[in-house]
Amino acid sequence: MEIKQNHTDLLRSCESEPIHIPGAIQPFGVLLSLDWPSLQIRNASENCSKELGIAPSELIGKYFGELVVPDQLQSLQQYLKQEKLREQTPFNLTLCSPGRPARQDWELSAHRHRGSLIVELERGIPPVCDALTFHRKIRDAVQALQSTSNLQQLCEAAVQQVKAVTGFDRVMLYQFNEEWHGKVIAEACAPHMDAYLNHHFPASDIPAQARAVFLENWIRMIPDVDYEPAALYPGINPQNGAPLDLGRALLRSVSPVHLEYLRNMQVKATLTISLVDDGKLWGLIACHHASPRRIDADSRLAAKMIGQLVSSQLKLKESLEDLHYRAELREVHAQLIAYMEQEDDLVQGLVQYCPNMLDMAAATGAAAAIYHDSKWTIIGKTPSEQQIEQLVDWLVQHHGGESLFNTNRLSIHNPQAWAYKDIASGLIAVLIPKTERNYILWFRPEAATTVTWAGNPQKAVMQEGDQLTLHPRSSFHSWQEVMEGVAEPWKKVEIEAIEELRKSILALDLQREFRKEQLERSRAERIAQEKESLAQMVSHDLRTPLSVIEMTFQLLLHGAPRSAEMMQTLVQRGMRAAQAIEHLASDVLDMARVDAGELELQVKMADAGSLVHDAIDLVIPLAEKKSVQIEAVSDALGVQVPCDRARIGQVLGNLISNALKFTPAGGRITVSVAPEGDDLVFCVADTGVGIAPEHLSRIFKRFWQEDHAKSMGTGLGLSIAKGIVEKHGGRIWAQSVVGSGSQFFFSIPLQQSPRQSA
Repeated sequence: MEIKQNHTDLLRSCESEPIHIPGAIQPFGVLLSLDWPSLQIRNASENCSKELGIAPSELIGKYFGELVVPDQLQSLQQYLKQEKLREQTPFNLTLCSPGRPARQDWELSAHRHRGSLIVELERGIPPVCDALTFHRKIRDAVQALQSTSNLQQLCEAAVQQVKAVTGFDRVMLYQFNEEWHGKVIAEACAPHMDAYLNHHFPASDIPAQARAVFLENWIRMIPDVDYEPAALYPGINPQNGAPLDLGRALLRSVSPVHLEYLRNMQVKATLTISLVDDGKLWGLIACHHASPRRIDADSRLAAKMIGQLVSSQLKLKESLEDLHYRAELREVHAQLIAYMEQEDDLVQGLVQYCPNMLDMAAATGAAAAIYHDSKWTIIGKTPSEQQIEQLVDWLVQHHGGESLFNTNRLSIHNPQAWAYKDIASGLIAVLIPKTERNYILWFRPEAATTVTWAGNPQKAVMQEGDQLTLHPRSSFHSWQEVMEGVAEPWKKVEIEAIEELRKSILALDLQREFRKEQLERSRAERIAQEKESLAQMVSHDLRTPLSVIEMTFQLLLHGAPRSAEMMQTLVQRGMRAAQAIEHLASDVLDMARVDAGELELQVKMADAGSLVHDAIDLVIPLAEKKSVQIEAVSDALGVQVPCDRARIGQVLGNLISNALKFTPAGGRITVSVAPEGDDLVFCVADTGVGIAPEHLSRIFKRFWQEDHAKSMGTGLGLSIAKGIVEKHGGRIWAQSVVGSGSQFFFSIPLQQSPRQSA
């Protein structure tokens, strides 16, 4: 346990090594730090004594222009003023220092950093080949890379072309995974060098701070791993007292641990080219040589160009490979959007149709879970709800601010996930920000694989005196490891498709919230209008019966009736007025229940024919008094229907009463019932005045009356009838011809509707 802990601590120490401020350089050139724009020398590498013939201490404070031949000074100053200075080709410079009477030719590269101008001087060396041959190599490299049709071909062409341009013994291209382990996916190798194709290299070989340097610099070179570093003088920046940042300097000295690593690999020189995709370090092209090797600036520029060209093609090649799959995922996405649009609950649109949300990941054994309305909707094979709850707790705590989190090694991040690695080693978690726990999760099962490492990936801990020190592995022979708790990696196209689905869900949800807000605003306006209409209607409809009651009591109070017959007339008149008030109150209460969804049904089986006959019996006296004929027609002999008998009677009574109001003496009303498919359909037909076509669409709206003066009703009856029928799971409608009469229909299911028991 102690050794393991010491190993972890040493790894952390290695990862925190400040490699950008080594305080020294590789001696294949000299380095000067100048004040900008005065060009006064602040720092100089110790090898200036050897290379320039001037001690570093004598250079400090000197104007750099004093070392330059006069006829080059003006052009040099123009060169140094360029904005993208570090992207420029080297400046061919001639120096004439006092310690070296003969003129010296140098190649100058420079970059600006925090008020300093870092100048690197290299001796020119013969090119790898003549100019014509070099031009042909560049042309061939560009053509070879552009003619590839997929990512693998691009990588294989890249290593061949870099090897041709640089002449290194072994050129490997390896790609980083999500944990920054690298895998060699293409290689061009001389026979005398070990091959590492398909071998993996652990993330600790290139720790985070080294990756940051590679991301800033397209190219890195170590011509001789056995070099003696040349220290900087002074060791700090005189202006701010801090070490001089050499993160962008080609001459920067390298960590001793890395040099030991290369020696153990039997490598004497390296050239490394960065591959960058969307601002992220995608991989590296690593060139190794069995003996010291320094290449000229033009060859380095060509290698850099190949790296940039490959980087520009990465996204395109990956996209082309996934073109068909991307199209499939777009189709699934479109279908899921259509399903969600037709469902009240978006979640149901994601899970209950085919394709469903699992098809956005297209993996056998994948599963998904959605947290919505305080419950989980689960599809496929997933961890238990308790385990999902723990996982969401972990997501909220560690990744709460992220819209999307994905991994194919969940237990590495969340150790508790090891318990269900066989079900969910892979995870994509998408946050739908209504609450912090509103997640959609996709899972993938474990797919244990054997990984071939280039040597045991664990660095060795050695006792040196009283201290433990970390050393790179001494062997790079194939070393196999069975990786547990690993799922098939999520493809970039899948992650992008799920991110697009997330955006669509958010947009749909926003649209629904907007529509809901509009509906609520319209409903509030309608309710306000209906309240006003109700107040006017109640005020109007109460005035007449209240006046009748008042007059009745006035007569009873101020003068006794002359006969028993007059007394009876007065009492009956008062009772009718009271009944009108009771009917009005009943209608208003029923309408309130319909609006609130609180209309309760007492559902029992009822005989269809008896429903019609009972409703007719109640109005026979009124029909006879008005000389209107009412008849019943039933094609539903013995048919039983589940309903609230009183409420259906109320509907029939309202429709028949309305028919009586608008049917003249001598007219006829027919009440019929018959089964139609899964429904029982009632019809009340009359030979009355009919309803104008422009009014048919409005008759079931509350307070609607075609002629208020004639009808003397509340205008709520048909609206209440509609609410009762719909509560039964049916519907109500009307047909009419002006002058010929009207037909009112309503249906109720022959089997009990879920809404009847809701």
